[in-house]
Amino acid sequence: MDFQLLGTGSPLVDYSLPVTETFLEKFVPSGKGGTRNISEADKSAILQTFNGTVLRTPGGSAANTVRTFAALGGRAALFGKTGKDQDADFFTSALRDNNVDDTLICRSETDPTGFCLSLITPDAERTMLSNLGASLCITDDDLAGIDFSKFDYLLLEGYLILEPWVDKLLASADASGCKIALDLNNFELVTRAKTRFTEIISQYVSLLFGNGQEISALLGCSDRTQQISSLRQLVKETVFKLGSKGALIVLPDELITVDACKIAPVTDTTGAGDFFAAGFFYGMSRHCPPALCGKLGAICASHIIAETGTILTEQSLQSMIKCINNEVQK
Repeated sequence: MDFQLLGTGSPLVDYSLPVTETFLEKFVPSGKGGTRNISEADKSAILQTFNGTVLRTPGGSAANTVRTFAALGGRAALFGKTGKDQDADFFTSALRDNNVDDTLICRSETDPTGFCLSLITPDAERTMLSNLGASLCITDDDLAGIDFSKFDYLLLEGYLILEPWVDKLLASADASGCKIALDLNNFELVTRAKTRFTEIISQYVSLLFGNGQEISALLGCSDRTQQISSLRQLVKETVFKLGSKGALIVLPDELITVDACKIAPVTDTTGAGDFFAAGFFYGMSRHCPPALCGKLGAICASHIIAETGTILTEQSLQSMIKCINNEVQK
């Protein structure tokens, strides 16, 4: 398999906390869902107040995708920046455990590794409270260490779209013949930076991932027919994620419906989109048609939403791999 995927994103450590609606309202009065930035002090206050079990897992959208893609048998690397701390060691160890190339992970001398608190309410909805830490401190020297010509696709997190170094990253990848995929990631950020997202997508992006809220924020409309028409004018291919209703794959002359794959009750939706992208890329690496790529994405997503956090149990991992291989070999 020659296909190689380069994830570019924030190397984070996730802290998953199952909370009550009352606890969430205390710390997130603006309501559940989405992602908000918090300080280290805010993080400490939440963790000190919480009296349940905290699950620590490696996180970051692009990192989740490349770890899962590699676990399926794909070849992947991650570019990003951590601090020099215990969370950094924990994160890079998890990459290596899943056969992800970690040689492009840079380390900051001064800034800590980023984190994300995932507050999970009883309805399985998650509210993300994050601080990207060292991952924002990319330098020209860091970028100079990447040979983009080795990779078929670069997957960029939408969370990083406003960072000044992203323009050089995308221009370098594009000039090397590396195709670019973008996951919108967060509807609040898309709303605030709609023009920036639109410019980047129209100039560089071949493959776009987004859910209903994110697509609506990007296009400024919620009518599905109009959205599909606008997406076809903006980007070559869109994976339009619809949660429990599956997904749509929007191509220039075709609209493919992907059914959700339901294998277990939903426990935590954290990472569902990241795992969907991993399955989709794995299908691409095996030269599968778009409809099958979408089905593989749905299979991966269905496995992670049955777990808490973004790490599958060994039993779930083997189940996912078996389901994926069965579909690819049909």
